[in-house]
Amino acid sequence: MSAGTPQFSYRAAHQSGLLETGTVRAESAEAARELLFSRGLFPLEVRLERGREAGRPRMSTPDMALGLRVMSTLLESGLPVARALAAMDDLVPPAWKPALPALRESVRQGNSLGAALAAAPVGFPPLVVGLVQAGEAGSGLAAAVARAAELMESAAETRRAVRAALAYPLILAVAGTGSLVLLVGFVLPRFATVLEGLGQALPPTARMVLGAAELARAAFLPGLFTLLVAVALWKVWTGTEEGRARWHAFLLGVPLVGSIRRAGAVGRFCAALGALLESGVPIAPALSHATRATGDAALTGRILAAREQVVAGHAIATSLEAQDAATPTAVRLIRTGEETGRLAPMLSHASRIESARAEQTVRSLVRIMEPAMILLFGGVVALVAAALLQAVYSVRPM
Repeated sequence: MSAGTPQFSYRAAHQSGLLETGTVRAESAEAARELLFSRGLFPLEVRLERGREAGRPRMSTPDMALGLRVMSTLLESGLPVARALAAMDDLVPPAWKPALPALRESVRQGNSLGAALAAAPVGFPPLVVGLVQAGEAGSGLAAAVARAAELMESAAETRRAVRAALAYPLILAVAGTGSLVLLVGFVLPRFATVLEGLGQALPPTARMVLGAAELARAAFLPGLFTLLVAVALWKVWTGTEEGRARWHAFLLGVPLVGSIRRAGAVGRFCAALGALLESGVPIAPALSHATRATGDAALTGRILAAREQVVAGHAIATSLEAQDAATPTAVRLIRTGEETGRLAPMLSHASRIESARAEQTVRSLVRIMEPAMILLFGGVVALVAAALLQAVYSVRPM
């Protein structure tokens, strides 16, 4: 096993009942468990050591999708893996450049492409690695890489759509905030100075606005410091597995935000699981790999708990429903897939439905946000303008 292979910490029991802890290197958590079984140990907990993962740079989803698409095209043209990797230098985004020499060297030494991706200096998602390994095991490497590219392209398109939908509200917020700062921070105070020089008092509305501005100015630095400290503590807390799971569980319980987050995560999970099953991956390791696609630590924990029930012989839909690990729509479609023997197509269908639901909810929320923000900023600007006009009309000739 190469030094670049992921390292897992474990807690396992001997047949005698004694507990043992340590680390093993394996290409996946499932492979680590199988290795421990071969040593006569019963694994109680197997966890990826996060230090190594954190030390590897991550590639953006669009760059990942483009590189995988190029790789699949070269493989479909009949090129061997080593030749395909050699031809990718001038065809892939710059983010791939640090990984290509290591990938070529690993394949040249006789390792599989899946093992090379798992040990690469750039972090490849476990879902991509699992699909590639399944393709090498018999479902077809070119087809598996193409499926991985499709999943990455779908994820990139979803993120692009969400960012595009949020662009206008963001511009509106920046423009509105800038207008308020200009009026309250510069125009109104200077006009107040002119009135004071004329020996005239400001009207009540103008004094109220200026008082609010002074209060905001005085609280800005302490508030900014408090916010930075809170963000730093939040990052430390969510940097732990327990903290991240608790935070994600909290987000799932927030009205509207939780439904969007759950639908998107379940959509990604169903797409990943369907792709893995189509590639020939057994259900137990497929569930382990597919959980990484959710992007939600709380749902990941629930799906892994459901996986244990599936391994014990329960149905997938029943297990996911019992752990509250999927939406009702996804559960119904998965149950239909199990009953009809068409689980992978039903998972793909559930993925499309949940992803479309999440995107549509975001778009609806943005459509509501736009007029709400216009009314909010318009009302505040109208208040400041009214205070300014009242001050103008209050000027008495000397």
